[in-house]
Amino acid sequence: MKKALIFDPYLDTLGGGERYVLTFALGLIKNNYDVVLAWPDRKELELAQTRFGLDLSPVAIDSEAYGLCSQKTAYAERLKFTKDYDLIFWVSDGSLPFLFSKNNLIHLQVPFKRLGGNSTINNLKTVFIKKFVYNSNFTRNVLEKNLQKDKGFVLYPPIDTNGFIPGKKENIILSVARFDSPSHSKRQDVLVEAFRALSKQVKGDEILTQKLRTSVKGLAVEFIINPEFNELKKLNSQAKFFWHAAGFGINEQTDPEKVEHFGMTTVEAMASGCVPVVINKGGQKEIITAGTGYLCEDNAEIAQKTIELIKNPKALMEMSKAAIDRSQFFSTGNFFEKIKLLL
Repeated sequence: MKKALIFDPYLDTLGGGERYVLTFALGLIKNNYDVVLAWPDRKELELAQTRFGLDLSPVAIDSEAYGLCSQKTAYAERLKFTKDYDLIFWVSDGSLPFLFSKNNLIHLQVPFKRLGGNSTINNLKTVFIKKFVYNSNFTRNVLEKNLQKDKGFVLYPPIDTNGFIPGKKENIILSVARFDSPSHSKRQDVLVEAFRALSKQVKGDEILTQKLRTSVKGLAVEFIINPEFNELKKLNSQAKFFWHAAGFGINEQTDPEKVEHFGMTTVEAMASGCVPVVINKGGQKEIITAGTGYLCEDNAEIAQKTIELIKNPKALMEMSKAAIDRSQFFSTGNFFEKIKLLL
C-alpha cells in the first residue's frame, strides 16, 4: 500500500479544521493509503472520535515524525525523512515547508495576508509542492496574491449531511461556535443583541462566557458548553434557525483572517433543516445561495429577517427544504470524490 503522512500543528485545538484534516485521512485510507499522523500520542485522536463522530482507529501515530515536522529540520534531514512517502498532507501555520514526497499537498485553512519566510526560498519550496489545498474560494483568493494560481485547489470541508437530519422543529434559534476561537472571534455578543431586538417584537473562554451569561439575563438564552456530537446533532434537528456572526464589523479585505474562513457549522445546520441567518462575510457567501438562507450586514438585519420568516411559516418551510438540498453539495461523499483528484 502507499504511504501517506499528515501533519497538523493545531490538532490539539480539535476545531473544524481538525475535523477536516482527520476526514481527509479517512479519505486517503479509502483510497488504499496507510496513513500516519505526526503527533506525540493518541490522546487527541480519542477525543476527536467523541467530538466529531469519526472512527479513527485505522490512523497510525508517529511521535518521531511529529518531532521532525514540528521543529526546524535541516534540509538534508527533511529530504531523508520525507522522500519515502507517496503523499504528504501538511497544514500550514503561515509558512511553507520543504517536502520531498511524491505528492506534496499544503493545506491552508486561514487566509493569511502574507506568508512567513524568505520569498526567494518560498519560491523554491513551491517547486516541490503539487497543490495548495484551500478550504474555500475566499481563502484561496487572499492567498493567491502570494502563491501560484495554477497550483490552487479548493476542497470544501466535509459535512456529515447524512448524520445531520431534521427532527420535530421547535421555536429554537441555534448558534454553534467556539468561545475561544484562536484566529477569529465568533461574535456571540452580536447575536445576543440581535435576540434582544427580536425579543421585543416576538414572544469558550470562561471570562467571555461569564460576560455573555450576564448580558442575556432576562432573555430566553441558554448556553450549552462542549456538547457531545450526538447532542449537537439533536440541537440542530430541533432548531428552526441558525445564527452566526463571525466577521461582524471586520473589513475582510484588510483583515481576512478575522472573518469566517468557511462555515462548517452553518452547513451542518442547513442539513438539519435550520434556516441560516448569518453575517455576510468570508466563506459564508459561498455556502448560502438565493432561497437557502439570509446573508445579513448587522444584528438588526439578523433579527429582521428572522422575524419575517417567523411570520410566514410557509416561506420558512420552503427555505428549510432548500437549505437541506444546498447542504448536500458539501457532503462527505463529495469531499471523498474530490480527494481523488489530488491523488
